[in-house]
Order: sequence, then C-alpha cells, then structure tokens
Amino acid sequence: MLRVEDELDQRSSAVARPLAVEQGGRRTAAARGVTTKAVVTFPRSPLSACLLDLVERRAIAQRPWLRETAAAADAHTLETAFAETSRRVGAAPLTPVDAERAALSALGVDWSLDAWGIDDAARAVWLLLVAERAAADLEGLIERRRRRGDARQRAALMRVLPLLPDARQWLAVALEARRGDVRAVLEALVCDNPYPAAHFHEVHFDDLVLAALDADLPLARMIGLGARVTERLATAAARVAASRRASGRRLPRDLWRLGWSVA
Repeated sequence: MLRVEDELDQRSSAVARPLAVEQGGRRTAAARGVTTKAVVTFPRSPLSACLLDLVERRAIAQRPWLRETAAAADAHTLETAFAETSRRVGAAPLTPVDAERAALSALGVDWSLDAWGIDDAARAVWLLLVAERAAADLEGLIERRRRRGDARQRAALMRVLPLLPDARQWLAVALEARRGDVRAVLEALVCDNPYPAAHFHEVHFDDLVLAALDADLPLARMIGLGARVTERLATAAARVAASRRASGRRLPRDLWRLGWSVA
C-alpha cells in the first residue's frame, strides 16, 4: 500500500531529516493558496533511506530528481537513473562524517566507504530499491549494466554487491570482474569490499589477490585477507616475486602480507 514516508530507522537518526519540516512547508504553502505536489513513495529500507540522505546532503540541487526517482516503483526508471547518476550528482568523494559512519555501521555497513563517490552511493540506493520493489528485475538490470555500463557503473556494481539481499547469488558477476582488465572495476572489488572474503572460494580468492598484486593495488585495503592466506597463496606469491626479480621489475610492496619477504 502506498504511503507518504521519508523517515529513517532510529539507528540512522544521526543523518535523518525530520518529516515535519516538509509537512510544515506544505501547510505554509497551502495557507498562501499555493498548490503543491505531494510525493507519494513506497517505504524504503533504513539502509537505502540512510544512503539517499547522504547523497541529498551533497547534491542539494538534485534533491527533486533524487526524491522523484526514489519514489519510483518500476525497475526501468531506476535503471535509467543508475545510468545517468554520475551526470546528475557528480563523482566527488562521498567522505562520510563520523555521525554518518556511525549510522551506516549500525545498519551493517562497517567497512570504509572512503573510496566511494557520491554517484556510487546513489547507485547503491537505486539497486536496493529495485531489490525491494521489483526483485524479479534485479538480475536483468545488473547484467545489462555490467555489459553496457561505463567503468564507473561497473565499479559501483562491485561496491554494492555486499549490500544486496542474498549477496552470494551475485558471485558470477564478481568473478567476471576478477577476470576483467578494467582497473577501476578490479579496484572496486579488491579494495574496501567485504564481498570476496565472504563469498569467494579459496581458488578464486587467491586468483583475485594475484590480480591485485599484478595491478599494484594495496593489499592493506583487502578486507579479510589475513584470514585467507594459505600455503597455496604464499607459494603463488613466491612465484610472483621470482618472476619479477628475473625480469628486473619492482616487487609488490605488499608481498609480506602473504608470508613472503620482499627483502
């Protein structure tokens, strides 16, 4: 049942905006005889509402578009928004403040979003809303954006995977990104992303680590790496070191994290 709602769960109240402000504005406009258009939306999950609030605070001029899109019930509207989000809100760093980090952590997002752009957060909202309102369309949307989207869209998909319901079902999407040659997409999967450590098989996880070494991505930002280092991975790291030494190339700085000294 449709209802007017623009509230967050108590856990995200640190970034919530009181609905009374909007209602008061409507009453004031009505008193002046001005006709206002009510925005009727589906309820939003606390996480999607929290992320949307973060985006609105940073893209004030786009609030009407953001709220209109967030009111959509169909996947097509949300996919169109996903594709044009960077143009709408920009790709400046999201840079959550302490209160926003605390609110996100209370909602289960306890890893760093420092690498996220404002557009990444908005795209996370659109995917979460599709999952909530048109779940049967989510797989097709992700597949289309994975194949047709630009690098920022595809990187956003990687960052949002751990937030989606039944996250393991998107394993094939993540594995495909692991084999890809777009650095921004690989970085979004490797760095500050809990998905690989939570869902990758040992073989796939090891291959991802080696891909990160080859791309000179910082293993310090690979969540859960310490618990996933095996003899197999350490041996592979030794081969990487030997190959680089033989070719006169600089050794990866983070080899020591895999039980291999770079000295």
